[in-house]
Amino acid sequence: MKRRLCELIVVGLVVGCGGDARLEMSAADALLVTADQMAVTLQEYHEEVSAYDDSRESEVVSAFVARVQADPDDPVALDSHVADFKAALRKIRADRATEFTRRGAAMDNVDVLREVARGLQKLAIESLTLQDEMRRYLMGWIETRQRANVAVEGAGE
Repeated sequence: MKRRLCELIVVGLVVGCGGDARLEMSAADALLVTADQMAVTLQEYHEEVSAYDDSRESEVVSAFVARVQADPDDPVALDSHVADFKAALRKIRADRATEFTRRGAAMDNVDVLREVARGLQKLAIESLTLQDEMRRYLMGWIETRQRANVAVEGAGE
């Protein structure tokens, strides 16, 4: 779905731009800057969340140790502390997995932006080639017409 949306955006840009290579290159540059900034932001967020999860793990371990030390001779309490400890670790691991999945999906979006930018760059380069070809064709046509007009004018003298 994301890929299809990006394809539609590219088609819309190309049709709307009329093959203007400068506009296509500018759009590609803007998308690349956006993708790069998104990637940096996602990395910073990932590092912050990882540090927070690490501190949560440390706090959970400290709390578990304190509880075990408080009830060393109570098997029922120890079982409860172990169950709470495992539940807390599962929650932290689940949060890490969720963040990892979300980060992956967001990085897929970054990849899509970069892919669209590469497509726009390619279109811009192809547009330049077409413009150059059209320019050569028109210049050749004008020169041919001018030679033909000179020949007609020269023959009439």
